[in-house]
Amino acid sequence: MKALFAGGLLVAGSAWAQEAPRPPDMELGVSVGAAFSGKDVEGESHRGVGARLHLLKHLGRYFSVGPEAAIYAKAGSEMDVTFDGGQHSYNLVNKPLFQVGGLARLGIDLGGFRPAALFGVSYNHGSVVNLGYSVGAELEVRPVEWLPLSADVRVHRNLYNYTRETDEQQQYVTLGVGWRMRW
Repeated sequence: MKALFAGGLLVAGSAWAQEAPRPPDMELGVSVGAAFSGKDVEGESHRGVGARLHLLKHLGRYFSVGPEAAIYAKAGSEMDVTFDGGQHSYNLVNKPLFQVGGLARLGIDLGGFRPAALFGVSYNHGSVVNLGYSVGAELEVRPVEWLPLSADVRVHRNLYNYTRETDEQQQYVTLGVGWRMRW
């Protein structure tokens, strides 16, 4: 009888000890958007469309961190002005803006909505080459559980400029809309 009672407790205990399914802890995000540059040395602003990709590790329910990369066509362009004799020559040099770095996201889940603050550090290569940081906000909406959609806005600024001192305050604003896959 004792053996039967002990066996029943063992079976019941193992049923209670079963863990709930673990929430996804990795995320792949793909977004399309636009980048707008601040004024270059000649006072011109540039913009372009592009794409951004990130791979984040969820560290708990509220915080995620990981690498990201982006490229925006023509957002890294610059106006090149030369003085030849008595005449100025203006030449638009089209360049993409390429960014690669790390991203940290701090957000809360409000049911079908998830607002978050974004912080990043990146190497930016466009009209100037610099090490920069970014701050921004995003909103994720899940119309259905398997389809998380997001929209974000970020401001990218310099930490260190590798090109020219005159471009030290070069900044970009990026807007994006995208989709995420979690596992």
